[in-house]
Amino acid sequence: MVNYIHGEFYKVLRRKYPYICLALLLAGAGLLVWGWAFTNAHGNHVDFAAGGGMAVSLLVVGLYATVLVCDMVFSEQYKFSTLKNEVAYGLPRRRIYVGKLLVAAAVGLALALIVLAAYEALCYAVLLPSPDSGGVIGQVLYCLAASIPQWLAVLALCNLLFFLMRSSTVAAFVVIGVLLVPSNLFTIMGLLLHPAFTTAAAWTPDAIVINAYKYVGDGSYLAVSWALGAAWVAVCTLLGLWAMHRKEIH
Repeated sequence: MVNYIHGEFYKVLRRKYPYICLALLLAGAGLLVWGWAFTNAHGNHVDFAAGGGMAVSLLVVGLYATVLVCDMVFSEQYKFSTLKNEVAYGLPRRRIYVGKLLVAAAVGLALALIVLAAYEALCYAVLLPSPDSGGVIGQVLYCLAASIPQWLAVLALCNLLFFLMRSSTVAAFVVIGVLLVPSNLFTIMGLLLHPAFTTAAAWTPDAIVINAYKYVGDGSYLAVSWALGAAWVAVCTLLGLWAMHRKEIH
C-alpha cells in the first residue's frame, strides 16, 4: 500500500493540474484581499476581523472543490484505460481504491490549508488591525475543524462515483447534485410537511459547514460533525470496495 500511495503522489505532483488550481485559488484570495485594501484606501473600514473572519463563509467551497481533487487523482482512468492496466497488472482492487482515496484526501487537505493560511496571512498583513485577532483565528480554526470531516465525506462520495461511472464529468455533476438537492429539498419539506425535515436539512454536509460559526466553542457540534463525516466515509468506502470488487473494468 505504501509503495502504491507513493506512486500515486508522484503521478499527481508531476501534473500541472494541482499547481494551476492552487495558483488560481491563491490569486482569488489575493484579489479579494486587494479589493478590501483598495476600498480601505478610499474611506472604507475593513479590518482583520471582517476580512479574516470571512474565511468561515468560504469554507463551503471546499465541498465542491473535492470534485477537482478527485479528478486530479483519478485522472480519467477509464478514458485512458490506466485503471484497466493497473488491475491487469495484478494490483489488488482494494489497494487501488483505498490508495487513491487516501492520496486525494492528503492532496485536498494540503491545498485547503495552504490557501487558508495564505488568505489569513494576507488579511493580517494588509487589512486594518483588529483588537480581537486571536478570537477571529479561533473562530476560523473551529469552523475548519467542523468542515474537515464534511470535506472528507464528500471526497469519499466523489471517489465512489468516479470509480463507478465511466464519465468523470457525469460523476462530478452527480456529486454537485447530492450536495445541492437534499438540503434544499429537506428545507422545503420542513416548511410544507413536518419540522423533522428541517432538522434533517441542518445535518447535511453543506449546512454543517455553513452553520458552524453559530456553534463556536461547542464541542458537541464538532463531535456530531466528525461522527457524521466518519459515517459518510465508511459507507461510501464500503460501497466502493464492494462495487469495485464486482465491477468488470474495460
